[in-house]
Amino acid sequence: MTNLMEVLKDQAAFGFTGKINLLLASNGQFQGVVYQHEGFIVGAHYGQLKGKKSLYKMIFEDVESAARFKFIVEPELIAPEFFSIKMSFDEVKFEAQGIYQKYIQARKLKPNASLRLVVDPEIIINSTEITSDEFDILSVLAEWCTVADIYKYSRLMEFEITNALVSLRKKRAIKVFQN
Repeated sequence: MTNLMEVLKDQAAFGFTGKINLLLASNGQFQGVVYQHEGFIVGAHYGQLKGKKSLYKMIFEDVESAARFKFIVEPELIAPEFFSIKMSFDEVKFEAQGIYQKYIQARKLKPNASLRLVVDPEIIINSTEITSDEFDILSVLAEWCTVADIYKYSRLMEFEITNALVSLRKKRAIKVFQN
């Protein structure tokens, strides 16, 4: 069975312009899309993610479960609003390999999905330095409170979410409650 990286490589070799739709193999439901222009990967959309983050999420999920997706290649002109990146296949492959290592390491630290989290207001009073990833997590926590919701609604990649949660917990910026 073909995987996403093989499809991207084949299309890049031919200087493909169009889109590659990712469908669930089980029922054909649309999941995401990768846009290519003259062989370069120029955009992607997967769930709430766009650009590089969505591209890598699709690649990693495809690697994790080989039979999950089927791919439909559609040659067509790509409108400029779909251009959010411009990378060769080799650049994507190299960057994905580095990010995947972080993804694997962070997976070991991923908290239980049913845990409830609450922001400790002391973090604001103490003016502890917050990174942009941590701020994203705190923003999601303003509306959602379970770990599962954070992974669902954050615009960060999974390993970035895990690392930010671990960091926030070490800084005592979040409190954890069992359901």
